[in-house]
Amino acid sequence: MQRLTQDHARQTQLLALFDGLLDRFHEGAEPDYDLMNEMLEYLDSYADIVHHPTEDLVFQRALDKGVTQPELFELLMRQHPGLSQVCKRFRQSLNGILNEEVLLREDVEADGRELVASLRTHMMMEDSDAYPLALQRLDDGDWESLAAQAPTVEDPLFGTPDPVRFRALYRYLSEQAESETTG
Repeated sequence: MQRLTQDHARQTQLLALFDGLLDRFHEGAEPDYDLMNEMLEYLDSYADIVHHPTEDLVFQRALDKGVTQPELFELLMRQHPGLSQVCKRFRQSLNGILNEEVLLREDVEADGRELVASLRTHMMMEDSDAYPLALQRLDDGDWESLAAQAPTVEDPLFGTPDPVRFRALYRYLSEQAESETTG
């Protein structure tokens, strides 16, 4: 649960960055498309490979143990593939711009705003409702079992960073951290 909560804090940081980039895009400026693509790659790959599968294990275990509000856990598990599709759709829009396809700016922005809003709403339901219910229902033995079953891939951005794969994003986060310590 600690890793899931930490993932949400990190994803919230990226969503705030997305808001700023989408605001620039809305104003007619060209945002850093490499940065946006890397953020989408991170959200898409890490969420699909590690974060959502881990949550699904926790939520299923909570359902198996008779958690209250089972419909909440079922809804959240059904949303995971949909979130991946929203991310892929926005990524296709950005790739279309990079490949000089004719796309309406407002459509591309709408795809980005939908992604940010969907992820925020989903994480809020998990943080405020599902995680506390799971913590109430599951015991130490459940958590040990879940830890053994959960994917163990290292976070490629915040764990052991991959500055080659996420060059622009890694640079941005490093500069942001540096300015926070000196400012």
